[in-house]
Amino acid sequence: MADVDDDRPRPGEPSAEPPESTGGLRRFPPRRRPEDDAWLEDDEGGTDEVRRPPSGGGREAPPPDDLGFDEPEEPPARPRSSSSSRRRASGGRGSGRGGSRRGGSRGGGAAVLQQPRARLLLGVVFAAILILVIVLVVRDCQRDKLEDSYKTYLNDVASITSQSADQGKQLRQILNNPRGQNPPQLSQSIRQLAGDASALVTQAEDLDPPGELATPNRALIRSLEYRVNGMTSLSQNLSTLLQAKDDETKAAGIAEVMKRFLTSDVIYSDEFVGPAKEALEKDDITGVEVPTGQPFLPNPGLVDTDAAKSLLPALQRRGSAGGGGDDNSGNLRGTSIVSTEALPSETRLTPGTPQAVQASDQLKWRVTIENGGDFTESGIVVTASFFYPSDPKAVDEKQAQLDEIAPTQTTTVEIPGPTTPVFGEQGTLRIEVSAVSGETNTDNNAAEYPVKITI
Repeated sequence: MADVDDDRPRPGEPSAEPPESTGGLRRFPPRRRPEDDAWLEDDEGGTDEVRRPPSGGGREAPPPDDLGFDEPEEPPARPRSSSSSRRRASGGRGSGRGGSRRGGSRGGGAAVLQQPRARLLLGVVFAAILILVIVLVVRDCQRDKLEDSYKTYLNDVASITSQSADQGKQLRQILNNPRGQNPPQLSQSIRQLAGDASALVTQAEDLDPPGELATPNRALIRSLEYRVNGMTSLSQNLSTLLQAKDDETKAAGIAEVMKRFLTSDVIYSDEFVGPAKEALEKDDITGVEVPTGQPFLPNPGLVDTDAAKSLLPALQRRGSAGGGGDDNSGNLRGTSIVSTEALPSETRLTPGTPQAVQASDQLKWRVTIENGGDFTESGIVVTASFFYPSDPKAVDEKQAQLDEIAPTQTTTVEIPGPTTPVFGEQGTLRIEVSAVSGETNTDNNAAEYPVKITI
């Protein structure tokens, strides 16, 4: 057989190479067992040919350890703990694979942002958000501006209507003629008052109505114009009317003027107050109220000729020295009902017009009384009677007394409401003011109001 270059040491021959060093320990070749060398002895002819180990899938045995030390067996692999498995699965610290994965993620995001299309898309999103913020801010500013404009406008309207109501009271004092002025003097006083009323029309025209209030504002202007026209007509025709021979003609002329005042009240109530409230609801404006105003003509019955006759005695009365005396220079005495309101809601009642009033423990009737005479009056009794048509004899009657009221002055008195009202059924409230000594006209001392008390 051919010579085989066998570098392995012969039995009993020390190894020429130094033992390997592993982890600070000298490793020696494992000691060979006798049975491992049996196959070497079967060498025919002493050729020293190395014989291959028998097939059987076993590995070649290592050479024996000449020094008698067995190589320590390598300990079995320790099973991986679940914590380390979870750490590696979750890319924990110290894992090169997890770290490279995170590093790859950061590098991928930066790469995406470097793409022109991605930067363009990001810019569009940012611009859209900026535009949305600007729109919301502008909308809030516009909303605040709209609310402020509503409040400013309605406050101005309240001031105008209050001044107009005061002019209506001044007109009634002129017509009561406490000083016994002659017709030209009365006409001059009414003409001056009409000039003041015309100034209110100009103020209304200068208002800047917001939102949906442009149309109601035109109704406000028209209402004020009717009052100016009525006073202007009365100042121009009063002397001629009072020179007529019969009271019917005089009263008919005065009643025509009163119709203009009543029309002004209707226009304001129907064409301003109602639409203005609808505009507030439409624009969702809260915290501001539409001024309901006070009627310029508190006694709408004066549009009738017979009722207008009650004004003639005062207009035809003459005071001493042509009406130049003091407040007590005349001889007229008497009081009248100016208005009646339901408290605490301050709901104004109108004779002949049904009105719903909310029930309350604090329900009261507030009656405004005017002294149209020339003398201070005292001890005036005001009576409030409330009853239902189904049982007119069951009257809930309460009274209050007015201690004193000066000439041409107005004052109020409050009377408690009915004790046991029938909710939802329309009743009748009758207000009566006791006549003073020497009073000849008592038509304006009483008024009836249809009232329905509701829950």
